[in-house]
Parts: sequence; structure tokens; C-alpha cells
Amino acid sequence: MIIPYDSLMEILEHSFDGIWITDGKGRILYANTANAALLGVSKRDLEGKTTQELLDEHIFSDSVILRTLKTGQRATHTSHNYRTGLDVLATATPILDRDGNIQYIVNNVRDVTALSRMRDSLRDYDEVIRIQKKQIDEMRSRYGLGKLIAHSQSFRKVIELAHRVAPYDGATVLILGESGTGKELIAETIVENSPRKGKPFIRINCGAIPENLLESELFGYEKGAFTGADSKGKKGLFEAANTGTIFLDEIGEMPLHLQVKLLRVLQQKEITRVGGSHPIPLDVHVLAATNRDLRQMVHEGTFREDLYYRLNVVSIQIPPLRERQEDIIPLIHHFLRIFNQKYGMQKSVQAEIFPLFERYPWPGNVRELENQVENLMIVSQGDIITREDLPDKFFTTAEEQSFDFEHIIPLRDAVEQVEKSLIEKALAKYGSTRKAAAALGINASTIVRKMQSFRQTPPD
Repeated sequence: MIIPYDSLMEILEHSFDGIWITDGKGRILYANTANAALLGVSKRDLEGKTTQELLDEHIFSDSVILRTLKTGQRATHTSHNYRTGLDVLATATPILDRDGNIQYIVNNVRDVTALSRMRDSLRDYDEVIRIQKKQIDEMRSRYGLGKLIAHSQSFRKVIELAHRVAPYDGATVLILGESGTGKELIAETIVENSPRKGKPFIRINCGAIPENLLESELFGYEKGAFTGADSKGKKGLFEAANTGTIFLDEIGEMPLHLQVKLLRVLQQKEITRVGGSHPIPLDVHVLAATNRDLRQMVHEGTFREDLYYRLNVVSIQIPPLRERQEDIIPLIHHFLRIFNQKYGMQKSVQAEIFPLFERYPWPGNVRELENQVENLMIVSQGDIITREDLPDKFFTTAEEQSFDFEHIIPLRDAVEQVEKSLIEKALAKYGSTRKAAAALGINASTIVRKMQSFRQTPPD
């Protein structure tokens, strides 16, 4: 059965989608009402015009018909109709003559504005979720609901920097800080927020592996490379971390001869196994950490200067716990939760002794605090940890030392000695009169005046 021409035109006119037909030059031969409505023009204004003319008149942003005329192939593309503000999905299908030339092009156009808006809404929704997740992570850090506790401004800046550098997984990151400050946790934070999340994450303590084994552990070895080597050879930790991240803790302990090989990994993105001759390409993000002064080591010749600068693309300095006192009490509560759950206890710390924890200098930083809380929970007899449960170190720190005068001296002299000692300690710690004065709660001019009375000149 053949559909009569008039019936065919009626069918096309009732199509929900816009339909227009051009000749082999892109000139419009037919357009239905739906198509004219999508474009915001009348059918009469369309017929007889070329697609290029409509594009030049800024009726729409792009034309699949012109693409089909150029390639001879069916083309599908989204376009924006300026007059109606609608987004459309257009498909141009060529109809060829017997010689393979384009005779007609049928263009089918569908309104996808609602879908585009839904897509944009989903993008906005994803952005809201991302922001909310970031806020939740910050709250977890601030209120001790995660691994990182950050009430102090200094440590919150560290976490913010870790989040900022995480997406840039082509740049090495050097994490600096004293032992026990949480360098590995910062490395984990970077990985968890990087494009390599979920991929291999290899941690290596360069100071814990014997020097004679470190090279083969890091870079692997070929069969027969040395006496006792596996007959099949062995993949090194760098290869194991391929496509992921490797964390080199205590990088300052790496011997000089291995620093050369590490530099090659960072520069050439490849390693050569011990006993091997063929380089193996790698795609590894390198994080490194140390508690040592690498600049001083470079000056002393124990650390390569070129490796130092290659590692130090981005550096993150973690402050010691004594410089983030606002975190001490939240950390105590955090560790109480952990060990109460671990040992099935319900212990707490007497609030009156929190100042003792805050004044103690914590040379072992967060790790020492964690161990101390666990120790107190185990050895204390009651459910509340009190002053009597604390070890002597809490009462013999410089901040709590009392002055033991062998002889009775005038009270004024005793006060002067105490003031002199405290001012000297503050100046030694903060390095400037202004910062020392702020810590002591006095004016900088008071420090200058008192130091002059002590016949000493304070630092600028």
C-alpha cells in the first residue's frame, strides 16, 4: 500500500518532533509546524531558505545538516535555538541518489530543554553534595568524628592545603613535621581526595628497611640478581604502586646512592630493577615525609639538592602538638572513645586536669598523647582519670617547675627572678618581643623596660 502524498504531509504535520527536509544543497523544501515552533519562526519564513542562512541569522547555534553535507554521514548534535531559548537534539539523515550523492536530508528535531535543565540541576545537586561532603569532613575533623582532629587554626590550614593539592596528582608533595605529628594521616587525606583514590597506595618507611635491602624492596630485582634472590625475580614496591600512590616516609634516611635512582623515577617516570637493564615505565604519584631538616642535610652533603627540589614541589608543614593546644582536649576525647570501645570501658578524664595536658610540651606529639591516654585507661583504677593517676612528667615540665630558693631573699628579688625566667623563656620560644608579650599577656614595652632593668636587650 502506498501512502498518498497529501496523507504523508498530514502525517508529518502531526509529528510531535520537528521535521524539515532539505535538498542536497541544504535548502529547505519542507518544515512542519512543530519545527517552526521550536525555532520561533513561521513555516513560510523557513521554506526556500538555506540552512546556512538561518545559521547566519542566529536562529540556532549549530547545524547538523551542514555537518552531514560535509561528511555525507548521519549526524546528531544538540543545539540551542536563540529565539525560543530551547535546547534541541537534532539528527540529520542523508538520502542518496543512485550515484551516491546527497539528494535530500531529513532533519529530525526534538525539544530536550527539560532534559538539559534536569542535567544542569543534577550537576548543581552534585555540587551541593560535594560542598556538603566537604563541610561534613570539616566537621568530622573539627569535632573528632574522623581520623583528623582540627580545632586549631594551624592544623585546619594543614588539612585545607592537603585537600587543595590532592587533585594535582602529577606534583610530588613533601610532608614535614616532627615524629608523631600525623604525617601519614595527611598523606592518606591527600590520596582519599585525589583522582587515584581506590588505586594502590603503598607505604614505605625508608628508615625501617635495612640499607642493603632497601634498593631491591623499592625497585625490585631480576632473577639471579644476587645470592638468595627469587629464581623468578621480584616486583618492587614502586611497580606495586603503579597507577596509584607511593608514600616514602622518613625520606631523609634514604642512602645517597638510592637517592640517585629515586631522582630518575621522578624525572623519567621509570625504574630499572636490580640486575636488570630494561627500564620499566611507571605512573605513580609520589608523596614523601620526614622529620629531619632536609635543607640542612643538603648543606651537609647528606641529601641531594636536585632530589630535594624535585620532591619539594609542594610542601606541607605540620605543626607540633605543643603549638596546637586547642586540639589537645578534643584529641583526648577522641582517644577515650577509641579505647573505651576497644577495651569495653566507660572511662573519662577529670576536667580539672585538662590544663596539665595542655601545659605539657608533648615531645612525642599526637602519638605520645595517644599512648598516654591508653596507658592511663589501663592503669587507672576508677572510671574517672584524676590527677593522682598522672605520671610525674606532668608535674616536672618547665611550665610547672617551682623556684626552690636555698635562702630567704627579699620578695622583690624573688619576683624579679621569676619574671626574668618567664620573659627569657617566652623570648626564646617566640623569637620576638611582640609575640612573647602576647603570650605573657603584657605590652611589648613592658618586656623592653624589664629586660633593660635586667641589663639585657630583647630581640626585635
